[in-house]
Amino acid sequence: MQRKLTTIILMTIWLLSPVLAHAAKTTYIFTDRKFNYVKRMELKEKELKDLKLNHPYTFTELQLREMLAAIRFNRKVMFQKETEEVAVFDQNALDFLVPYLVKGFTDVQANEVIVFSVLNRKLQFLVRDDRLSIVRAWIEENRLHLDFNKLMARVSPNYDKMSDVSAAINRAEGMHVALDVGPGQQFGKNTDELLVDIPNAETLATAVAQSTAMDNKEKATATATPPLPEKVDGSIEGRLQRLDNLRKKGLINQDEYQAKKKEILEKL
Repeated sequence: MQRKLTTIILMTIWLLSPVLAHAAKTTYIFTDRKFNYVKRMELKEKELKDLKLNHPYTFTELQLREMLAAIRFNRKVMFQKETEEVAVFDQNALDFLVPYLVKGFTDVQANEVIVFSVLNRKLQFLVRDDRLSIVRAWIEENRLHLDFNKLMARVSPNYDKMSDVSAAINRAEGMHVALDVGPGQQFGKNTDELLVDIPNAETLATAVAQSTAMDNKEKATATATPPLPEKVDGSIEGRLQRLDNLRKKGLINQDEYQAKKKEILEKL
């Protein structure tokens, strides 16, 4: 019996070995084991034929932050026909994603892409309105390709109570949102794929430094020592005028006014 069981196990391993050998390899750079993660994912040979990956790639944090911060989506405003434009990645998302993405693209292999997921937590009229974005990213022809599997998809408010987080992810659906195309951006094969031009690191750093210097100059000007007040008139007439102003403002009473006035006049 034992020998028969061993034979079955060995045959099963032998049959599955081709599948296991070609299984996509995933390397996590970060994961909270829920909604937020950044990982490298191996592509199959068929997928690689359609791409011309320029991997690995060295980004600066400034480059990636500027590129991601510029990505917008539009959504219909409730009870109105107009749409509003909103950033896909808020400040919290950028602070989380940028360092891990820089490392991911530095370490990514020639046959891998980056996949990342981020949950945007917020309250809307005292109700949970958490939104999930899942993106596959790669570099091709000096452009960052971002293929959105989910774009600001609304997550069930009760997901914290679910034992299976993957169920909440699968159920997350977009709510009338679509990517907008801005300067240095264009759609790829469809409207879920955004191609973003990669800015020159040195030029970008210089522009940011100049902008920061101008901001600091404006702040310094605004907080500079105010000009000295005009020279106080020390004449008898000027002193009487100032005394009268103090009385009118209620800073001295009538008796104090008369006493001081008498003192000033005695010096004539």
